[in-house]
Amino acid sequence: MKLAERKKIAHLIFLSLFDLIDEEKRSELNKWLEKRKENQTLFQQLEDTAYQSQHFSRYTQFNAIEGWEKVEPRLKSKSKNLFYRLLPYAAILILCIGIIVLLRTSSQPDIPTALHKNILNPTVRLVMEDGNTLELNSPSSTQGIENENFKSDGKQLVYKHTESSDSPRHHLLQVPRGGEYALVLADGTRVWLNAATELSYPSYFSGKDRRVKLKGEAYFEVSADSSKPFIVETEHLQINVLGTSFNISAYPDESHHATLAKGKIKAIYEEQQVILSPGEQALLTDSGMIVRPVDVSTYTSWKERRFVFKNKPLKEVARDLERWYNIHFTVSQDAQSIRLTANLPKYENIEKILHIIENIARVKCETNDQEIIIKPE
Repeated sequence: MKLAERKKIAHLIFLSLFDLIDEEKRSELNKWLEKRKENQTLFQQLEDTAYQSQHFSRYTQFNAIEGWEKVEPRLKSKSKNLFYRLLPYAAILILCIGIIVLLRTSSQPDIPTALHKNILNPTVRLVMEDGNTLELNSPSSTQGIENENFKSDGKQLVYKHTESSDSPRHHLLQVPRGGEYALVLADGTRVWLNAATELSYPSYFSGKDRRVKLKGEAYFEVSADSSKPFIVETEHLQINVLGTSFNISAYPDESHHATLAKGKIKAIYEEQQVILSPGEQALLTDSGMIVRPVDVSTYTSWKERRFVFKNKPLKEVARDLERWYNIHFTVSQDAQSIRLTANLPKYENIEKILHIIENIARVKCETNDQEIIIKPE
C-alpha cells in the first residue's frame, strides 16, 4: 500500500473511531475492509482501547509541556484559546501516525507457507516417581489415577494438601518449546512455567523446608509459611523465600537471574549471599553475582502472554522467539549490534511478529526452509 493510500485509510479509520464519518466515507472504508480479511482484523484491533494504548504509546512519548513553553511566547498576540483549538489536531496527528504505521505493518508481504506458525498446544508431561508419564493437555488426563493428590484441567495442574504417613513422591513437570503451564503445589504456592522448562518437586512438602528444582524459567507466588522456607534450586543459584512473588530464569547456556516482584528473597551463589528487595535482580556474571535495579515487567511479561524487549540485542530476541515458536533463527554478523525495544503479543503467529520487528528495528527477515535469517534492511 502506497503512503498516500495509507494516509487516506488512516483518516477514514480515525473518523470512524470517533464517530465523525459520513455515509460516503463510510462506504469507502467498507470497500477497504472487504478487500482483505487482514484489513478487518486490523480495524477490530484499532477499536480495542488496550491495543491502541499499546501501539500508539511511542507516538505520545514527547514532552508536551516543554514544547508548549517554547512556542507560547510567539503566540501571545494570538487568541488565548489557540492552544485548546490546536490540541485536538495534535491528538489527531499522533493517532493517524500510529494508524499509518500499523497499516504499513499489516501490508507487508507474507512469510512463505513453510514458516506459517501458530501455537499448536504442545504436549506437557508429568513424569511420576515410578517412571510413568501423563500427558496433561487434556482435561481428562488425570482421571482414574489412584492414590495421587492432583488434578489437571488441561491448562493447570493442581495438588491438594495431603496429610499422609507415606513419603512424598517425586514428580517432574516438563513443558516443551512452544508451551506454557501453570501449577499449584500442595502448599498453595502457584507456579507458572515458561517454554522449555522442567520443575522437580514432591507431591507434598514434609520436613523443615519446601524445596523444588528448576531448569528453565518460572514465576512463583509462594504461599507464606514462616516455619517452612521455600527454596528453589537451579544449576547455579539457590533462592530462599518465606512468602513472595519472583521470577527465575535458569536456561542452560544463558545468564541465570532471579527478579523480585514482591516480598524479599535471599539469592545464594557459592559463598555469595544477597537479599533482594522488590524491583531488584540477582544476576550471575563471570565475576560472580551482582544485584541491579530492573523493570520487573520486562522479566515477567511472558506470564501475561507478551514479549517485552527493552534495548535487547537481536540475538537474544531471536533466542526468545526460537524457544516459543520452535523455529531456528540466524542473526547476521552485521545485525548483531542492533537492539530492539518492543512489546508484542506472544500468541500472534510468527509472520506478524516478524513484520513488526522489521518495521521497528529496520531489519529484513529472510527465510530458508525452517530457518529465519535476520539482517540489516
